[in-house]
Amino acid sequence: MTLLETGMIDTHCHLSHPDFDPDREAVLARCWKEGVTAILEVGYSVETSRKAIAVARAHPDRIRASVGIHPHEAGRTEPADLEAIRELTREPEVVAVGETGLDFYRDWAPRDRQLDLFARTVRLGVEVDLPLVIHDREAHEDVLRILREEGAGRARGIFHCFSGDPEVARQAVDLGFHLGLGGSITYLNPRKKKGRMLGELPLDRIVLETDAPWLAPIPEKGTRNDPTKMRHVVARLAEARNLPPEEIVARTSANAARLFAHAAPWPGHAG
Repeated sequence: MTLLETGMIDTHCHLSHPDFDPDREAVLARCWKEGVTAILEVGYSVETSRKAIAVARAHPDRIRASVGIHPHEAGRTEPADLEAIRELTREPEVVAVGETGLDFYRDWAPRDRQLDLFARTVRLGVEVDLPLVIHDREAHEDVLRILREEGAGRARGIFHCFSGDPEVARQAVDLGFHLGLGGSITYLNPRKKKGRMLGELPLDRIVLETDAPWLAPIPEKGTRNDPTKMRHVVARLAEARNLPPEEIVARTSANAARLFAHAAPWPGHAG
């Protein structure tokens, strides 16, 4: 079995970003040729959420959309914006809510506004019964707390670009979440704690992602990322877990398929 036969699913991509304006369709054609089965196009504002839906609508057999407001936008977000996201969740292309969460690393929005927006978005995800796409940067404790308080035991989704330690991973999994791993895992030293952790995370809760156009993996770090470059992430995970790359793809794609089972007939979601 080859990577092309198993099919990679990119659970976090931003194809609507202007970086792809010159050659978006060519990039997608290369993705399908090189073994990418499906993509979740993720919005991070009302405007980009609408663009995510448009990208998904143009590729109904391959792409679905997530709609949400990034924590960086919390300082300029009005109540009407979250109501607009609520309306967008009714579109048939939408299968998740996010990108949402907390970013206490850059702190580009007041923390109280971030906390309020995230809590309201978690409640929205529960209300519309869609998985959440979580952005968690140096805010693990508050992210987990809000998911417990507002998730009502029903929240689920993905910790995008997972950056926590094994204990954060355990708590996220216990809450019903998957761990999104992308290009940043190739930056980790395999001899240090976070690098070793790649071999210990529960494989049935790992999904692949890119965050394209950002976070291109080694050996292509510094270039524009795209879903074909997940092959480097697969190789790093395969090495860390002493498994064939084909098994990593099959297992992670099956995980994504289960999480987004409501999105059928999205490729890979039949089983």
